[in-house]
Amino acid sequence: MHTYVDLYFSPDGVSPLAIAERLREQAGLSFIVGVHDLVFDWSSVKQFRDRLQKLHEALQGTGVTYHLESVIDDPTFIEPVPWPPPLPGVARENPGYSQGT
Repeated sequence: MHTYVDLYFSPDGVSPLAIAERLREQAGLSFIVGVHDLVFDWSSVKQFRDRLQKLHEALQGTGVTYHLESVIDDPTFIEPVPWPPPLPGVARENPGYSQGT
């Protein structure tokens, strides 16, 4: 299944750029291009609960609220494009968001 996440920011809260970094580091999620802000896949209740817990912990205390929408695997599902999209001829991983050292 896929769960889409929509985020709602407050001008009194943490900046969207800082939220993007927190979500990547703490929950392993990156913003996507499209109608929704984030998406994650899961196949068991445990996987869903674990990912949701990480998402919630990453957003805790930031002033950001969120909405979840889970959908059954669908043949019309299009793999989301990470944001920002990679440049032609450049590795898919954005160096500004690279993991590791």
